[in-house]
Amino acid sequence: MRSHGKIFGLVPYGFRPPSLTRLRQTLWNRGDGRFLVPTFFGVGWSANLKSAPRHPLQALLLAALIFWRLRAHRDPERGR
Repeated sequence: MRSHGKIFGLVPYGFRPPSLTRLRQTLWNRGDGRFLVPTFFGVGWSANLKSAPRHPLQALLLAALIFWRLRAHRDPERGR
């Protein structure tokens, strides 16, 4: 079984042992212009925060989603 690749050719996964270097290269990579990049460990995507100024709408939508989930978690009646 491979330790990294794509599920159904679409969703990235990576189960190589995580490291601080790969974490930094994923979350703060100035050489990659994409906002959503394959995650450094696990399944799915992560946000490349260094490219957020180039993608303000995506960054704003991600921040709104995080804020909404945090409020819903704090006040369960409001999240429904």
